[in-house]
Amino acid sequence: MKQIKKILKISIKFLLGFTVFVGVYLLSSVACKYITVNNNYKAPQEGVEVFIVSNGVHADICLPLIKEDYLWSNYFGVESFKTLTKQPKYISFGWGDKGFFLDTPTWADLTISTALKAAFVPSETAIHVSYLEYKPKLSEKIKSFMVTKATFKKLQDYIVSYIKVKEGKSQLIDCCRYPNVHDNFYEANGSYHLFRTCNVWTNQVLINAGIKTAIWTPFDSGILAQLE
Repeated sequence: MKQIKKILKISIKFLLGFTVFVGVYLLSSVACKYITVNNNYKAPQEGVEVFIVSNGVHADICLPLIKEDYLWSNYFGVESFKTLTKQPKYISFGWGDKGFFLDTPTWADLTISTALKAAFVPSETAIHVSYLEYKPKLSEKIKSFMVTKATFKKLQDYIVSYIKVKEGKSQLIDCCRYPNVHDNFYEANGSYHLFRTCNVWTNQVLINAGIKTAIWTPFDSGILAQLE
């Protein structure tokens, strides 16, 4: 009986602690959403138009493919994207937990074990690369902003730093693709955890380039809110 009471006491303490932790995490995400960095940044009237594309949970950064700039073809040749029917115009990037990406092609496939592992166990990562044949259409979940060519280069450089390269080539994970998207997964640098989520990474791409955005945001809303 004493043993049962001890187990119950420990379980209650754990649940209370976990609840408090989740509460603090969520409150912090809301507060940080309105604390911005790079506050002196001013978007140019003309330049390169960049997009943030969210599926409602995860925000990707989407860049135009500029003529005579062969940077991405060096890493993500279009011949590896089997569903393309025409020359793409944009390329979109998301970074995240490798297991989560590969095991969860749709939200219906998400399991509790996959979610908990991605959140609490620092893990290997992957880059989700999608080619777009058309310009993204602006909506509540798709925003755009202008950058100079110099800032655009900073965005590119940060993304490139997360591509895991072996013998000069990116490492295709040739097993999983999402429906209705021209995409591939590639091995990535960095470790994923609760405080370094897919959206934190996308937000960090903007921070590194000097663009005004939230100081930290594990959710897509923190990025989109700054582009209203």
